[in-house]
Amino acid sequence: MDKADPELLRQFGAERFGIDLDDQAMGRIEAFVGTLELWNRRIRLTGERDDALLVRKHVADSLACLTVMPPEGPVLDLGSGAGFPGIVIACTRPDLDVTLLDSRQKAVSFLREVIRTAGLSRTQAIAMRAEDAARDEAIGGRQQAVTSRAIRMDVFLRLAVPLRAPAGLLVSMQTPSVGREEAARTGQAYGLTVDRVIDYRLPSGENRRLIVWR
Repeated sequence: MDKADPELLRQFGAERFGIDLDDQAMGRIEAFVGTLELWNRRIRLTGERDDALLVRKHVADSLACLTVMPPEGPVLDLGSGAGFPGIVIACTRPDLDVTLLDSRQKAVSFLREVIRTAGLSRTQAIAMRAEDAARDEAIGGRQQAVTSRAIRMDVFLRLAVPLRAPAGLLVSMQTPSVGREEAARTGQAYGLTVDRVIDYRLPSGENRRLIVWR
């Protein structure tokens, strides 16, 4: 990462979310971004190829999830792809057992490389469809939190509900175009209530919304 990016990320996390990113967390995040930059040249995991923009837009966005993470896992990131927010959660909360779930083997190969290079000993990446994971006794019905960043809200809830533990949280990263009333109505179909909605602006300028159901 550019020398200015760690300080920007620390400042954004502290001022917006009250998160203290220590040197160890920053080291893991830097290993992640470096690996992503290399892999992006080959298989294009994100539309962004500039590591500074990756930090300002994608890594910073993922920090929002840390404000609602449970004290204990397991936590599952659905459709992890390039690792947002799952890898960032794992880098900053190494005490959590984190599962990165994606149906694409290339994405999972990348995630496993990040797990190795960043030293994320309590994180695993699995190539599996969400519907199949829900039927896996080690995964389905056990997650204290299920997150997603790149899945439409109604699809996310349909896939995530069978994965969550009875008191688990569902955490969806959206734009402000997804309204609170819409989120409440969609959740009601699954017996869920909106626990909180968090609005924020990224260092890159975009407005974002985090929606949490319980």
